[in-house]
Parts: sequence; C-alpha cells; structure tokens
Amino acid sequence: MVATDRSEGIKSDTIDCTDGRTCLLEAVEGLRAEAFDIPNVVGSWSVRDCLAHLVGWDAWAVNALERSVAGMPVGPFPTEREINDAAPGDWAGRPLDDLLNMLRSIRDTMANRVSQLTDEERDEKTLSIDETEISVNELVDGLIEHEMEHAGQIRTWRKTQGV
Repeated sequence: MVATDRSEGIKSDTIDCTDGRTCLLEAVEGLRAEAFDIPNVVGSWSVRDCLAHLVGWDAWAVNALERSVAGMPVGPFPTEREINDAAPGDWAGRPLDDLLNMLRSIRDTMANRVSQLTDEERDEKTLSIDETEISVNELVDGLIEHEMEHAGQIRTWRKTQGV
C-alpha cells in the first residue's frame, strides 16, 4: 500500500497526508469568521465543529503513532463514536485562529510520525478501532478520505449558500 515516488524517494502516503489537509484548508479559505459558526453545514455541525472533529481524530492518531514509534502499546482506543462525540467539544470552543493553526500543524506532526516508521511497521495491523485491526497505512488513508469527504461537504455548502 505504501508507494514510493521514485523521482524524490518520498513515500506517497506522507505526501497525501499533507495534500489532503491542504484541500481541506482550501475549502475554508476566505470564509468570514462568523460563517464558521453557522449550523447545519455537515449534519448539525458548523464548519468550526467539523474542523474541531477532524483535529480530534488527528490528535488521537498522532498519539497512537507516537506510542507506536516509541515501541509502546498503542491501545486500547476509544470507539469511533466516542471520538466523534468528544472531538468537537474538545476543540470547537477554542479561538478560531488556534483551531486553524492546530489544523495546519497537527497534520504535519502526523506526516512526520508516519515517516519515522518502516514500510513493514506501516503495513502491520497494530491499531484497533471498534475491534477492527488496521495498519498505520489504513489509518492514514481513512483520515485522508474522511477529511476529503468533509472538505467536499463544506464546498457544497458554500456553493449552495453563496458563502
């Protein structure tokens, strides 16, 4: 699953990790501060809630990766529902600039942690979400797909609302 960009010797999942975040940040670029708090953008969530939700997932993933890199046990983990329920509350109340800065920096931290693992470590199913064993590669792929889904929802909302 880990492909190597032969021209530069960089693992593509590390690049994809930061490119996915760039796409999300482009989806909110130019949005007025007050528009971040309009409800019902993604379900009942505002853009701020959605971004806080993604930061929460990334914080969980970075913690798991740091434990893995350090050779520590990486579980048990909260369920998907527990992460979804907790993340917006943990981050949504913070100042918008803090949330956006965390959104930018935490993905760089994740890409750095992933790049410290060997291909074998990335492929090994060492993580568990809702009793499903996954690899670091599968986690990263899932997080990228997750944020691309929310970036698309935010873009659609902006287009339909003229925001």
